[in-house]
Amino acid sequence: MPISQSEQLFQLVRSLSKSEKRSFTLYASRIQDADSLKYMQLFDLIEKEKNCTDAYILGKLKRLDKTQYSNLKRHLFKQIMASLRLTHIAKKTDIEIREYLDFADILYGKGLYIQALKILEKAKIIAHRSNNELLELAILETEKNIGSRHIPKSEAITMPQLILQSEEKIQSIQKIIRFSNARIELHSHYIKHGHVKNSHELTAIQGKYNWLTSIDFALNPSYHEVIYLLQCQVWFYYITLDFAPCLKSAQQWVSVFKKSPSLIEQDADLYMRGYHYVLTCAYNLNETALYEKYLAELESFRDENYSYFNENTRIISFLYVHYGRFNLYFLRGKYQEGLAGIPATLRRIQKYKGKLDVHRMMVLYFKMAWMHLMSGQPDPAIHYLNTILQLNMGSLREDIQGYSHLMFIMAHFDAGNEEILDYLVQGARQYFDKSKSSGRLQQMTITFFQQWGKLTPAKRKSAMQEFYQSLFELETDIFEMRSMLYLDIQSWLSQKIQAPKPRVL
Repeated sequence: MPISQSEQLFQLVRSLSKSEKRSFTLYASRIQDADSLKYMQLFDLIEKEKNCTDAYILGKLKRLDKTQYSNLKRHLFKQIMASLRLTHIAKKTDIEIREYLDFADILYGKGLYIQALKILEKAKIIAHRSNNELLELAILETEKNIGSRHIPKSEAITMPQLILQSEEKIQSIQKIIRFSNARIELHSHYIKHGHVKNSHELTAIQGKYNWLTSIDFALNPSYHEVIYLLQCQVWFYYITLDFAPCLKSAQQWVSVFKKSPSLIEQDADLYMRGYHYVLTCAYNLNETALYEKYLAELESFRDENYSYFNENTRIISFLYVHYGRFNLYFLRGKYQEGLAGIPATLRRIQKYKGKLDVHRMMVLYFKMAWMHLMSGQPDPAIHYLNTILQLNMGSLREDIQGYSHLMFIMAHFDAGNEEILDYLVQGARQYFDKSKSSGRLQQMTITFFQQWGKLTPAKRKSAMQEFYQSLFELETDIFEMRSMLYLDIQSWLSQKIQAPKPRVL
């Protein structure tokens, strides 16, 4: 491990919980030699020094050149991972199954193939119970390998049965891989392009993925076949703005887990992700009562199980619950009340700094900016939008980047910075021209602000009312639906002209 990769080791050590550190110390104490003493000294230095650097460590560990230091870091990393494997083996069935496969290989190497087969049978039961088709196939292949070379005296291996089981498992895995590939493709498409913006994009997506909507399982499908298909359907309907069937697939996704509580224990992240999409669709469909029901269930699940979550699951639960809370305030139009939750979100962002990807950070800042803007606080909104616009995102979620440019103009408008509106409008127009991601809402908004500075004070209110009324035409346009939800400019305008704006999308 080169010195340039030291941060990987530092992050690993800092990520350890108290119990994991204690387990590692006990694990390392079993090896009493000079090397163990050195890497434990390195561990203690990294663990105790918050802002640890290579220079600091080399200054503390005397008579250690850079090559020895690199080897020591590599050794420590390997030992920590070995300790973590032992610590988590009881919590993760896939780790346990792989260990049994290793045991079987060792026993077979010693000529103890009967014992190896018994271990494999135990592993196969666990793999089947935990719906791990890939490892179950690996176990079957290992059993076939042993059976093809030996004829056990006490337990006959029925090779035809193993072959049949393997064929069934291969067919299931082929379907799983097909659904998994489609899921990744759809997700990647959304991250880069967002929702469909016109009939050409809609036709292209439907032509490629419409087969996902008509799958009929003739036989008993595996858990992964069902859950991967439901994820594909959610992404397909979501991208194509068909929120009613998207909601139905997301509810089925959650239902699959509810019917088998052991699945929730195996993959709480995926369970909460299902809730996230139920909430997203309910929000898009303005189903407030349904939204409140599922958000309460998600909050309850998080509260009851938080102490059992690992770090990644805690991050996932933070994101989905806080997204959910923000959107509920938006649904209710309770922006002032929503401000009270922002400090807690900021504390979590700080806590998980370095572990949140740029896309999720962007969404959180966007929601906080909107909450402040609609509460009559444009300056904090400008701060969050500045943060978004300064992120290095490339083509990532060009739609949200575009909405951020527009909200930036709106926030400066509310802050009274009319002298820079033309400059901001020009920047937004350049962004949309470059990204080719603008729709009717974006163009109408840019045109409105572009003309604003040319209007006399007497004509400005009527111009704002005309713009407000013209936006209602977009609510019947499926390709503008998402824009109207992401940037609810009608609600912003209604505050200024005192017009009631029912949310009927």
